[in-house]
Amino acid sequence: MECQICGGSGWIVEESGGVSKAVRCRCQFERFSKEFLRSSSIPARYRNCKFSNFYPETETQLRALKACKEFFYQFPFVDRGILLYGNPGTGKTHLAVALLRNVIKYKGLRGVFCDFRNLLIELKSTFGTGESETEILENVMRAPLLVLDDVGAERGTEWAKDKLATIINYRYANNLPTIITTNLRFDVPTGESFSSRFDERTESRIYEMCTIIKVEGHDRRRKARL
Repeated sequence: MECQICGGSGWIVEESGGVSKAVRCRCQFERFSKEFLRSSSIPARYRNCKFSNFYPETETQLRALKACKEFFYQFPFVDRGILLYGNPGTGKTHLAVALLRNVIKYKGLRGVFCDFRNLLIELKSTFGTGESETEILENVMRAPLLVLDDVGAERGTEWAKDKLATIINYRYANNLPTIITTNLRFDVPTGESFSSRFDERTESRIYEMCTIIKVEGHDRRRKARL
């Protein structure tokens, strides 16, 4: 069915200051948004994650919600990404996906969700096959907005460190905003801290390119099962 506004051309003419200019019709914006959502790699489990159905129970959850909303309002004119860290089940992924969905749906811009552990598994699957891991990595590295989820959940190896460094270095150098979630700690230098698992340069660049927010609260997934 043809759009009643543009007649199916995808363009409309607007007058501004006595000058006519062609701009994309709203129907094209909606089409691109749907295509970008399909190609965003957001897992089915998280497709209903929204700001409106995130109910903060702690001050840190409220702060994280406000920061993600503010990022969305300002995107793409943002200087820094966001890193959410804390125990499992506190809503970090929910907020990251809600932000990504909003950017795609309401701003018509492309973004990618990437579970870091699954990315490593996908890269390993190319070993000995002749398939290049470069194409897989480039889709992540070059995304206008990237959600890098659950960093540190994988087994710590030098190879995993190198892959994270490759992604972070590229996005740092090209000023590409990144949303990171992790269970690793940033507030204390323990065995479960980010600094104990990844190299100092990667951590330093994350501090420079992201606002670091601790998210505390009860495990929502465990609570939902009770």
